[in-house]
Amino acid sequence: LNTKRNLFEATSHVPKLEKAKIMRGVLKWVQKIEFPHIKDDQVSVHSLCYHPEGKQLVVAAGERVLIYDTDGTLLNTLKAHKDVVNCVAYARDGKKFASGAVDKTVIVWTPQLEGLLKYSHNDSVQCMAFNPVSHQLASCSHSDFAFWSADQKAVQKYKISTRVNSCSWTNDGQYLILGLANGSISIRSKLGEEKGHFDRPGGSSSNVFSLQCCPMTSTDVIGVADWGQTLSFHTLSGQMIGKERALGFDPLCLTYFPNGEYCIVSGCSDSLHLFTKEGVRLGILGEGFKSWIWSVAIHPNGQSYTIGCQNGTVACFNIVSSTVHALYRERYAFRENMCDVIIQHLISGQKVRIKCRDLVQKIAIYRNRLAVQLPERVVLYELSSGEEQPMHYKVKEKIQKKFDCSLLVVCARHIVLCQEKRLQCLDFNGIIYSWLIMLLFFKYYLPPALYYLRWQNRPNYCRLTNCV
Repeated sequence: LNTKRNLFEATSHVPKLEKAKIMRGVLKWVQKIEFPHIKDDQVSVHSLCYHPEGKQLVVAAGERVLIYDTDGTLLNTLKAHKDVVNCVAYARDGKKFASGAVDKTVIVWTPQLEGLLKYSHNDSVQCMAFNPVSHQLASCSHSDFAFWSADQKAVQKYKISTRVNSCSWTNDGQYLILGLANGSISIRSKLGEEKGHFDRPGGSSSNVFSLQCCPMTSTDVIGVADWGQTLSFHTLSGQMIGKERALGFDPLCLTYFPNGEYCIVSGCSDSLHLFTKEGVRLGILGEGFKSWIWSVAIHPNGQSYTIGCQNGTVACFNIVSSTVHALYRERYAFRENMCDVIIQHLISGQKVRIKCRDLVQKIAIYRNRLAVQLPERVVLYELSSGEEQPMHYKVKEKIQKKFDCSLLVVCARHIVLCQEKRLQCLDFNGIIYSWLIMLLFFKYYLPPALYYLRWQNRPNYCRLTNCV
């Protein structure tokens, strides 16, 4: 480093830099569902859903439908089905919900828990979804699917040659998307006619067990999780968006956040895997559940989620995440949507977005320098402003190395990586310029004009000095 002032100025303008964290779940409440005279392994939680305003949680547990308050209080138990309940769904208007079971029946309920209608399929009911616009109910079984709405006198049923594992309506409510056990995705009109069809590679070995149409998008994007252990995204015509993502386990549930920015995949593992809507893996949202996770329901406000497990566990978690940001004088840089960096001029209000297309772990800014740490590299940007683009940043260097650090600092010609007591200084080519061991753990917060790091001539440590 050129001067002590460079290092002090680069760090003291950062009010708080925390170790970058992905979203994580903090336990709110948990219930282990057990019914008298029923073995534990028979009480699996295969599905759950929220009232669209978050007032209730509906849980399919064994042969029963349970109604919970959002604080985990059991409000009621519905015993209308005679076999395992596979699926539950709530209408977007909040005026009804439905349950489907292995007993081949579908029951439509009011929020007051009164039965509105009961109808049958030819086989076990696997999945269901309410139309987001017309509130028409689609229910699917091993051999047929059906449409029901309050203004129809009869349920309309249509045969299908293979089991339907999952279904989802497009955002405009015009088409129903079916995920099939033979590895195909079928697009159906509201009259049951097939309007499109495409296959996942691998055929029946790529059993499409879960799919959902991404909400809050102008064009329909279908997220698909199949038993080829992959996650993929497609248009309605079947064109793949981006590349497949390897999961490493058989998925059972794919669900989007209400704003459509992220999705969660769970299944035959004890972890929840978090992705962006483009498929960028952000990490583990929760783990260590010691059971398959059949279903995940995200609260309509996007701030909590509930899981249903093979062993009968229902657990609700609040979602928390740390802010990743940096400040240098009038320029403030922060992470948005996990994969973007926004630089804002605090005086003029101008903003510029940098799309990193990977998880942003750390940000550092100093004068005309910007450093962004991604999982496998550090990208260094240089402010290259002109009259037409006063906030234009261009890539200067890329350090293709994976670093483990709790704080990143960028200076005029170097970056500094801080991890516990160790400081490493690297040039913009990734070559270590010097390293030091501190006497104490490095603090994340440096009050301006109180402390600075005095680099000593001794080769193996530096001293934290109070300059007041």
